[in-house]
Amino acid sequence: GPNGAGKTSVLEAAYLLTRGRSFRSHAVGPVIADGQDGLVVRAELDAGRSLGIARPRRGKTVLHIDQQPTRRLSEAAALLPLHLLLPNVSELVFGAPGERRRYLDGGLFHVEPAYLMALKDFQGANRQRNALLRTWGSQGSEQLLDVWTEAFCRHAERVHVFRTNYVEELKPWVAAILEELEVPFEVELGYQNGWGDESLDKLLGDSLAKDVKSGTTNAGPHRAELSLDISGASARNKLSRGQGKLVATALILAQARLLQAQAQRRSLFLIDELGAEMDSAHLARLVAVLDSATCQVIATSTRLPGEEFEKLASDGSLALFHVEQGQVRSQQG
Repeated sequence: GPNGAGKTSVLEAAYLLTRGRSFRSHAVGPVIADGQDGLVVRAELDAGRSLGIARPRRGKTVLHIDQQPTRRLSEAAALLPLHLLLPNVSELVFGAPGERRRYLDGGLFHVEPAYLMALKDFQGANRQRNALLRTWGSQGSEQLLDVWTEAFCRHAERVHVFRTNYVEELKPWVAAILEELEVPFEVELGYQNGWGDESLDKLLGDSLAKDVKSGTTNAGPHRAELSLDISGASARNKLSRGQGKLVATALILAQARLLQAQAQRRSLFLIDELGAEMDSAHLARLVAVLDSATCQVIATSTRLPGEEFEKLASDGSLALFHVEQGQVRSQQG
């Protein structure tokens, strides 16, 4: 459909089911149509499962799994592994380290059931330690800081082990997909833990004055980095935006391949403006990789599918819909 027709709203609806918000804004209000009191999204999943979410303009979100109410959004996210490929996907390469930490955490959530709790335990210890740093000098703060520093280090090590192992598992999948996309260079993945080779406990002791002054803990997994290097140089300093988009796409596709291999789970890809800033050859290779990933794809575009989609159309794997003024109707490809 044309620009402004409402195509991206279809992707937002699917995203809402597992995130409880839009990928464009943390506020749900802008997603609700003008003149409407709320929104409802429902989806049928494999094996007879279902997800549903209702969000009034004023009031609390109501989430259902298999028609039963739940408050745990993480349960919905676990049911439907979801990956976004948006026009700004290259931010995974060029953006701040937090982008890449979220990438790792999102992938680990689906392949390591214990990771979510490990991450929450670390985040809780980090919040408690930071609160004590900001009240440093008050009665009992030094003794409590020792307690929470020990907890911080213990949980940090768990997060570090999970992330390090996950990066090692990702490496061959990323390399394989870059080859399938015919990217003419290799990308080396590495994980920097956020405190270096020194003992974290010792480092925190040595940097206490700095932490007290800033009111925050300056070392730990919340400062970690997924490094992406090409011939020894950082990818963010070496790649064009188009090349960065291909590398970011390969990273996300690798997560889906790894999930399929380890847990036999199929992913849902939400792709906005499929093929934007890509020539037909690169688009054809991307479509072939998506097809081989045994995943479901919901993609938007302002143009009709070209010859890159002929195989999908011939074997019945392609369904075409036209979106105009917010209305979605089936259309023969």
